[in-house]
Amino acid sequence: MSTELPTLKKLERKTTEMVLTYENDSSYVVSYDDLRHACPCAKCSPMRNEDETSKILRRQVEAHPPEKPQVRTIGKYALAFEWQTGCSSGIYRFERIYDLALRKDPDRGKPYVHGVW
Repeated sequence: MSTELPTLKKLERKTTEMVLTYENDSSYVVSYDDLRHACPCAKCSPMRNEDETSKILRRQVEAHPPEKPQVRTIGKYALAFEWQTGCSSGIYRFERIYDLALRKDPDRGKPYVHGVW
């Protein structure tokens, strides 16, 4: 049974994290390190498939200096985050951002597979 996705009303960028406020007035904090580690792009996603490469990705993410990303909307379904350093290729669907807010696995237990689905 899936939970209905509430509408994101506000995203407040802080120094090392963002505060997400939803239509039901619930608020969540997501660190930029967690956001970057969950990047859904074709380069970062496969690195989370195995524990060892996921740890390598995490260390790479944590090596970047703290910075606030620029945020832009992608249609009505996603956000993109632009960093001065590191990967800025990921398109984060609102479901993925909500999973991060709830501290759930944004990959939903599925490995990254490249190609036609």
